[in-house]
Amino acid sequence: MEEPSAWTATALNAVGDLLHWLTGDIWSLEVLPAEPPASGSQPAVQIMPADAVSLLSGGLDTLCGALLRLDQRESTLFLGHLDPSKAVRRAQNLVKAGLMTRRDDLNYLRFELRPMSPVRERTPRTRSLLFMAMAIVVAASGAGRVLVPENGFTSINPPLEPARGGPLTTRSTHPWTFHALRRLLNELGLEDVTVANPYEHLTKGELVAAALQPRNATDRELAAATLSCAMPNAGRPKGGNPNLNCGLCIACLVRRGAFITGGRRDETIYLVDTLTDEAKDRFIHSRRHDINAWTYATQAGFDEHRVLASGLWPPGTDFDAVLDICQRGLKELKRVRPA
Repeated sequence: MEEPSAWTATALNAVGDLLHWLTGDIWSLEVLPAEPPASGSQPAVQIMPADAVSLLSGGLDTLCGALLRLDQRESTLFLGHLDPSKAVRRAQNLVKAGLMTRRDDLNYLRFELRPMSPVRERTPRTRSLLFMAMAIVVAASGAGRVLVPENGFTSINPPLEPARGGPLTTRSTHPWTFHALRRLLNELGLEDVTVANPYEHLTKGELVAAALQPRNATDRELAAATLSCAMPNAGRPKGGNPNLNCGLCIACLVRRGAFITGGRRDETIYLVDTLTDEAKDRFIHSRRHDINAWTYATQAGFDEHRVLASGLWPPGTDFDAVLDICQRGLKELKRVRPA
């Protein structure tokens, strides 16, 4: 760390609690001072001034956020992380190219961060914290606001069946994650930087309807290029295109329901629709746990007590609103037929 003195015991406890919330692991953190920069060295990246920093991951929600931001007068710096997944990088490149056809002066940065240690963490449990931390560094240089576009249903991510919950159900943009992050920023003296999800009160279908223009072929093509799949690359059958959304994981089912509910034609090519005969049967079988979770939730509905007990909640949370968006999201899921 360039300023190790900022990382007091209270700040370390705050980041440890946040990491525990995201991963379920117990963390012990040690702060080491960074080597001083070479004399006369310049920043590796020149950051253009902007009113806000908005994350742009290559997914459908951050694309919707970008489209809505481009319609506003405020200037926005769009920030991405160069993901190791080839499928995600492909989606990021297509989204960037599509947005640049609208704004050739698109203010966009993408960084690549890799662990120095040979030990690899194979789960994405802490990826959102890395993504937000990058944005906070950029925003602290002048913008002051970080926007994390994510629909509220996915953010809450209610467990679809009793077997799902805890860190096995991602908490990347859960309301408590933002609350814990604000606490950490305050401890670090960065209270002037705000991090928020501007679409926490919308389902994915409602966000799609707000962002994608009806009967707009360009919007449909750009949306189809995004990647929502929770299982890109890995677990694909032999001969299956690793760049496609699978169509059967929970993230893909939420995506499919969003287009239906939002009244926008879905031009996404889903892997499951490209397979036939035994290959398709095997693939459907490989996604049986997600399909079973969808079946359970759409037939049994949500147990309200289980939804509220599935995580921590910031002070002042409107629990009626939480349950309402979960029910609206479930209605979108019910409109999908997995296979």
